Amino acid sequence: MKIGTILKGLVVVFVALVVGVAVYLMSLDFNDYKPEIIAQVKIHTGRDLVIDGDLELEISLTPAIAVSGVKFSNAAWGSRPQMASVERFEARVALLPLISGTVEIQKIVLRGLDLLIETDSKGRANYLFETDKPSSGASKLTENFESDSADAQLPIIHHVAIENAKITYKDGVSGQTHVIDVESLSVQGTGANDPIEIALAAAYNGSPLQAAATLGAPAAFLNPTQPWPLTLSLKAGGADIAVKGTIGQPTTGKNLNLALNISGDQLGDLSKLANAAIPALGAYKISATVTGDPKNSISLSNLAIKIGSSDIGGAVTAVLSGARPRISGTLKSERLDVADFSPAESPAKASESASGSKSAVTAPSAKSDRLFPKDPLPLDGLKAVDADIGLTITKLLAGIAIDDVQVKLGLQNGDLKISTLKAIIANGVVDGNIRLNAAKATPALTVKVGVKGFDAGKMLADLAVTDLLEGAFNAEIDVRGAGDSVASILAGMNGHTAIVMESGKMKSDALDTFIGGPTKFLTELVTGERKEYTVINCAISRIDIKNGLATHKALLFDTDFATISGSGSINLATEALDMKIDPQPKSATINAAVPVLIGGTLANPSYSVDKLAAAQKIGGIVGALVFPPAAILSLGELGTGDANPCLKKASGASKPASAPATKPAPTIAKDPAGAAKDALEKATKGLTGGLKGLFGTK
Repeated sequence: MKIGTILKGLVVVFVALVVGVAVYLMSLDFNDYKPEIIAQVKIHTGRDLVIDGDLELEISLTPAIAVSGVKFSNAAWGSRPQMASVERFEARVALLPLISGTVEIQKIVLRGLDLLIETDSKGRANYLFETDKPSSGASKLTENFESDSADAQLPIIHHVAIENAKITYKDGVSGQTHVIDVESLSVQGTGANDPIEIALAAAYNGSPLQAAATLGAPAAFLNPTQPWPLTLSLKAGGADIAVKGTIGQPTTGKNLNLALNISGDQLGDLSKLANAAIPALGAYKISATVTGDPKNSISLSNLAIKIGSSDIGGAVTAVLSGARPRISGTLKSERLDVADFSPAESPAKASESASGSKSAVTAPSAKSDRLFPKDPLPLDGLKAVDADIGLTITKLLAGIAIDDVQVKLGLQNGDLKISTLKAIIANGVVDGNIRLNAAKATPALTVKVGVKGFDAGKMLADLAVTDLLEGAFNAEIDVRGAGDSVASILAGMNGHTAIVMESGKMKSDALDTFIGGPTKFLTELVTGERKEYTVINCAISRIDIKNGLATHKALLFDTDFATISGSGSINLATEALDMKIDPQPKSATINAAVPVLIGGTLANPSYSVDKLAAAQKIGGIVGALVFPPAAILSLGELGTGDANPCLKKASGASKPASAPATKPAPTIAKDPAGAAKDALEKATKGLTGGLKGLFGTK
């Protein structure tokens, strides 16, 4: 018998067999197998499967199966009876490629999917079945996928269409819910070695979302011989997001190398997408190159952020594999305006405020007896991450212009160290360091900051108060304290503050406000008229703080017509005031500038005339201005020059100059305070009001 005849016979037999099998299968009612399918699902998952529609089978070399009305029950503790339901599912596969072990899916259609994934309060997931062992779950699936990926082969998918689907995730631990509503999802591919095209129209937490992506070939996904390409464009939350680059190991996400670009007209529109409140800061633009491994370390290089007129750039790396994430990097900004990071007031609210409507008016709060809050400081966040950040800002706008800002920040398990803090404010050079150690049982704060050549006039000019004060000063703050609130830190504080100022001038009305009113009375007696400006010869202040008690070791303010000194203390624990402000006129004919006692508390100060000192002044008994030598020595080290007149006066090296006597000195009455009543009332009226203004009271 010839070979050809044999082959023809075999073909006939094969065709007859195929036709026979097909006829047999087509004669079957596959709905008869639904009970067996349901029973097997129950055995392997412990859950109930319901198939309301018919099982449909199309027999060909590309057979198709379809089913409708499918429901799969949820865990017993779940928030609803069904974990998933599907209106209709269709699938068509190619038979011949199966001979070589290749799964080729011609088409998949999924309509009306409603899938709920949730966890309970202990973090147990509803996709873990009763038959699963404790080790089962997402992490185990991921491990298996990674370990088997070298030998696995992804199916070839020609077309997938998902329509009107809803996927909900409920986190029982945090209480958050995330919802994805899919209007349409299309996945197109032509072969195992060809790229995949994806198009998505959906909504995430109610925020519209559109995406288009081109992915690398399916065959290269599991066994990449070169970096797997990825291109993604996404519109969501008012943002345009573009990602383009490669993934070295796509199954694990390792060796990322992606260019990221994000832009939008309003940052606040991302709130729904982020499932968190994001302030409405206006237009923004962000770009960076993302590299690394999401499990170990992610780096952002070529980082560029633009919000309003502000910019930030540099490089940041986040190490994620340790006990806590660690962020390190170097950032730089040419211009950073604090106003760009303050939410804009809505038009409706602005209109209410402008019109003075009732909704814009708030009732005055009750007057507190404390100025320093006792509320615990929110320091737990300092233990959530470690950091090592360097930041430089050419120009920082925060009400005033601050130039050449340099900050070096380190954070280790709650111990925050700002080892470098430098800036130029109003021509004054700021240099210092700050440490807030929240790693201790009782948080500890240390502040050491010095300022040299601070131009008060320039600062006021920047604040549009151009003619209030002129003059430059040096200052020093060196304090330390411990506690979990502002009040407790101040209550046990130790250290000192110091200020030294040379010549300048101040508007006399403003001087009345800040030192208490005798300027009008004194200058009129000396010069016969009220001067618009008062010349400031110098000013010094030294406050020593020990266990929360702030004591004025030196306080002196010298003008053309008077030298004003101060003494006393402030108890930072109780906020109690015990101070005296003492003006000493430079005219020998005037002794009626009376001392004022300041008592009460910082929140509710009280003011009164020192009657004994007033009587002594009227009687011509005036003490010399001498402060502790150690305090004056420290101020000399801080001072603006050896010739500072306030340092000389404070040390007793000189006395206030006396103008030539032009009027007879007043005589002492039997009741000195009564004799000077008119003068005292005139001098202290403005003083009392001014000191109240200084402490923010009326």
